[in-house]
Amino acid sequence: MKKILLLFIIVFTINVSYSQRGPRGRVKALKIAYITEQLDLSSKEAQQFWPIYNEHEDTMESLKRKERKSVRALKETNGFENLNEKEAEDFLNNYLLAEEEKFIARKKLITDLRQIIPHKKILKLVKAEMDFNKRLLKQLRDRRQGN
Repeated sequence: MKKILLLFIIVFTINVSYSQRGPRGRVKALKIAYITEQLDLSSKEAQQFWPIYNEHEDTMESLKRKERKSVRALKETNGFENLNEKEAEDFLNNYLLAEEEKFIARKKLITDLRQIIPHKKILKLVKAEMDFNKRLLKQLRDRRQGN
């Protein structure tokens, strides 16, 4: 019964996410479904897992937006060729800071998850995320080649 209830909640979340956010919402919904399937969380684990994981995803999305903004600014100046040495140093320092922030966010996620799910499930999460990203990239590549 608990599994059926959990599945219903996931399907409902996917439908709401799918309808509200277009392609990004669809990808997020598919990722949620894939991770749920791979981790096989109990209802208690799921109740504690998803708020932590969603907070992490929001943090990572914010960091990615900041990174894209920085890259767009660089492209507007026609890339690296037009940077002086000080501007290149600043860009490189910002890049390293962004990578460090991503590492800290990832470390926080794992530390928080250690309190609620077994270590094996955390490893399954890491693998599930990698597998999902590979599948997504493959589908995008296949679509581009098909068009």
